[in-house]
Amino acid sequence: MAVTTYICGICGYVYDGDDFLKEADDYRCPLCDHGKDAFNERSFDHEVNLASDEYHRVKKEETK
Repeated sequence: MAVTTYICGICGYVYDGDDFLKEADDYRCPLCDHGKDAFNERSFDHEVNLASDEYHRVKKEETK
């Protein structure tokens, strides 16, 4: 099961509620007060894959 969360693109706040999509349209980031449209969906699986790719890229560069 993929873990998906929402992160504020302005300040980096990670939404910690139950279901971001069910939040009211006037939901505001508790840290920077930007609206719901400032949040980006992030998939944990995608983040792990990006980190793994970057790790292997750096290791490959180190062996040159």
